[in-house]
Amino acid sequence: MTTKQEIEKLRQSIREHDHRYYVKNSPTISDRKYDALFRRLKKLESAHPEYVAPDSPTQRVGGKVDERFQAVVHPVPMLSLDNTYNVEEVRAFHQRVLRGLPDVRDDAIEYVVELKFDGLAVSLTYEDGLLVRGATRGDGLRGEDITANLRTIRSVPLKIDAAFCRRMELRGEVYMPKKEFARINTQRAADGEMPFVNPRNAAAGALRLLDPAVTAQRGLGIFIYGVGFLDAAADFQTHYELQKKLAALQFPVNEHNRLCKNFAAALALIEEFRDKRQDLDYEVDGLVIHLNSLDYRKKLGATSRFPRWAVAYKYAAEQAVTEIADIVCQVGRTGSITPVAELQPVFLSGSTVARATLHNEDEIKRKDIRVGDRVVIEKAGEIIPKVVRVIESSGKRRRPFAMPTACPECRATIHRGDGEAVWRCVNSACPAQLKERLKYFASRKAMDIDHLGPAVIEQLVDTGGVKNFSDLYVLKKDDLTSLERLGDKSAQNLLDEIAKSKSAGFSRLLHALGVRHVGQRTASILARRFRSINELQTVGYDELEKIDEVGPVIAESLRAFLEQDSNRREIESLRRLGVVMKERGGSPARDASLVGKQFVITGTLSRFTREEAKEKIQSLGGRVTATVSKNTDYLVAGTAAGSKLEKARQLGTAILDEEALRKLVERDGAA
Repeated sequence: MTTKQEIEKLRQSIREHDHRYYVKNSPTISDRKYDALFRRLKKLESAHPEYVAPDSPTQRVGGKVDERFQAVVHPVPMLSLDNTYNVEEVRAFHQRVLRGLPDVRDDAIEYVVELKFDGLAVSLTYEDGLLVRGATRGDGLRGEDITANLRTIRSVPLKIDAAFCRRMELRGEVYMPKKEFARINTQRAADGEMPFVNPRNAAAGALRLLDPAVTAQRGLGIFIYGVGFLDAAADFQTHYELQKKLAALQFPVNEHNRLCKNFAAALALIEEFRDKRQDLDYEVDGLVIHLNSLDYRKKLGATSRFPRWAVAYKYAAEQAVTEIADIVCQVGRTGSITPVAELQPVFLSGSTVARATLHNEDEIKRKDIRVGDRVVIEKAGEIIPKVVRVIESSGKRRRPFAMPTACPECRATIHRGDGEAVWRCVNSACPAQLKERLKYFASRKAMDIDHLGPAVIEQLVDTGGVKNFSDLYVLKKDDLTSLERLGDKSAQNLLDEIAKSKSAGFSRLLHALGVRHVGQRTASILARRFRSINELQTVGYDELEKIDEVGPVIAESLRAFLEQDSNRREIESLRRLGVVMKERGGSPARDASLVGKQFVITGTLSRFTREEAKEKIQSLGGRVTATVSKNTDYLVAGTAAGSKLEKARQLGTAILDEEALRKLVERDGAA
């Protein structure tokens, strides 16, 4: 392979990994491997400048603007940081700083050391004290307007003291707490969906959701770490001084930021946080070391990709070596069959690991994982154990793993659909599926049946006492007290919870039934539109497919579910037993004049919160989106409406003030 061919191959590989990381949120290689590819490309281009091209990944910051969102041009480029992986590389950074500041003594250089969060970089723009725009980093020059989603993060101030500055742009990192990440992945596993690889991907996915209401449920946090530009009367000399001011203005500045009077103090923090970071409730994959003096920063400047005054030190992911004792398959709620490695227990990142997901058949083949292999494992995002690679050994290996030909629980046929990576059991009466479906049915966001936990469900299914959802509603106290560890009082509490769940309403019931692709949000949309399960059962595929946020995949799944005889019988049984099949309160949304109308809300409202205004519009069949387009019917403009108001005027969109919105929703709510 010639040098030119290697350069082009590296570029293509990096572009593909950029797309997977920034757009798909599903990287296939580690940061370390990616950086190795990037460094190799930079080295080759440096040695052969005749091959440098403007479209090379080395000539841009990284990332890509998602076409679903309106583009935002960053007034000051959002540069990424140069990564280092050992102390010698950090020392080399300090030497470059000294060479760039020849008139400054070594002992006069202060550094600020901050935690490097594993999240998504964003910018926040404030004008006259109000948050007017939030955006992703994108390619560093242009990002995506995700203002509505960033406003859902409770720690983001929507208003600050306007006397501080007329206009400023802040830089921050949005992250997902470890507890929230674990909760979401547990739910995704129960829904038969692939778990997120790490909290960074989960946070990125949440910020790119088209519905801010769903983003609000993801429990995201943010830390502000820098300033793009600042139009303030105060003249700040140092980064640390500016951070303290931002903290005083109630911005979330991380408490672990340290001012170091010299480079040695900064270097010492690498070891201090190597173990300490494990105790934090958010992912930290390294430290950021940067100059404190803003004047020194200006003197050093930046390359086309990195600032010369800062560097990131990245910790290696903690790994362990163990042996695969067995590979078993688990059956999920939707029949998905997931291979899992049973490991010789090993201590890793604060806990003992005995199992690791292998995801699917293709992943096992790609890594050639077999029973008896010694493997390297690590915690993806330092939470979910995964097998990184097999350690080559000279011993005779066992034959390759093969997926079972029948369901490991009920021995029924399994099937892998075209274009899918997952095998599924097609037997809806499979006990393993039933147990997972019952857990889902009873969960807090579904029918909310307290006391119906996994241990009780396990016994009810194994003894044949419950074979479907409706069987729950005919249980007697004797059926429950005969179970292990369930006394008279506990049995009565459970019966009371089951009885209470009958009035949960249509939206919760539809969610609880576990129709594939129909989650809480979709169930809510359908319940607002059709108000009862009777009405929904009469609707054809074509009408469903046209509903915003439903589309062909959900429509096909829903019609298939409702047309299956066993499901129709089960719905009828639930109805006969007193389970409410209608949505509570209000008139049918499709009888209101807001059906099909698209709204954008901007500025500050005084009568409603933004979320209350959105709920009122949606309850009458309207849809609220984040950006103004030719499809927008109404712009609701509060105070300090900003650029969206101007765009609405240019497009001729109807503009409502808060009083006009109140009259509109009250009129249609009474219709």
